[in-house]
Amino acid sequence: MRTLVVMPNWVGDCVMAEPVVRALAAAGREVVLLARRPLPPLLELFSGVGEVIERPAAAAETTARLRAAGCGEAVVLPNSFRSASLVQAAGISRRFGYRGDFRAPLLAPAVRRPRGRRPQVEDYRELLAAMEVAPPADWVPRLELPEALRRQGRERLARGRIEVGAGPLVGLFPGAEWGPSKRWPMKHFAALAVELRRRVPELREVIVAGPKEVWLAVRVHEESGKLHPVIGPDLDLAGLAGVLAHLDLLVTNDSGPMHLAAALGVPTVALFGPTDPRRTAPAGTGHTVLWRDLWCSPCLRRRCPLVYHGCMNGLTVATVAAAAAASLLPPTSRP
Repeated sequence: MRTLVVMPNWVGDCVMAEPVVRALAAAGREVVLLARRPLPPLLELFSGVGEVIERPAAAAETTARLRAAGCGEAVVLPNSFRSASLVQAAGISRRFGYRGDFRAPLLAPAVRRPRGRRPQVEDYRELLAAMEVAPPADWVPRLELPEALRRQGRERLARGRIEVGAGPLVGLFPGAEWGPSKRWPMKHFAALAVELRRRVPELREVIVAGPKEVWLAVRVHEESGKLHPVIGPDLDLAGLAGVLAHLDLLVTNDSGPMHLAAALGVPTVALFGPTDPRRTAPAGTGHTVLWRDLWCSPCLRRRCPLVYHGCMNGLTVATVAAAAAASLLPPTSRP
């Protein structure tokens, strides 16, 4: 059976949905993914995926593409009315998704959303049960890169005068597309770059950025001594994965690259403020989450309504540098 999976619109949410795709493939489904640009290059790296359909802006064109795909069932991971309406209009008979947003009549069946809080990677457990698909062996997203993509990552780092294997390599990701409240202050990232060089003299650093975070990355580059290359704005998500795979550590805000690095097996120091690490912390082992858990946390606001942004401003450079330096030690040597 060809099974359509309507994927979420955010990079991190897509990565956290990888165990669902893996479970469907293990159950013998031919998996077809529907996703907006720029997600398809990333989704093509998922194990067991037969086809990735890029979702155009026009609903009629999306419906036509879905009809041509010939899927017998669909699972709708986003919670929006629009995503459910697309698979209903495409004439797919079995349409699994959670109720909400007045879309229950569009789903067949509409699955009741469970109550309580749990890690987001497990959010789709009930959808798999409704499809009579066994859950994955674990809910840790995993990506295996082809050697050609890893080689491209090494070459891209080499153009930034970074030789893979010559010493510890740390990435700094100062962005977060969701909103400014997720971002640790840019000046803190610049100070962190300097402090890490002081603590670990053999360390090499690279500033990671997407197309919308170039200005942040350039400011960090300039204010930390113009010593660290900015890599990422010209890469698609698969190319970015090829670079991240060579890092020994990524210091990052709660973001898509955080989840992407974790899925590649790269340890992270993850900085949380308005969002809840009990929901969206990087899955797996080897990660350090720094979160102040203030009385107002998690507010889930794109901008701090209290202006002072204490959840992120209160994470000191010394605290983050200590966590990063500890993460670079061998496991037996860590405090």
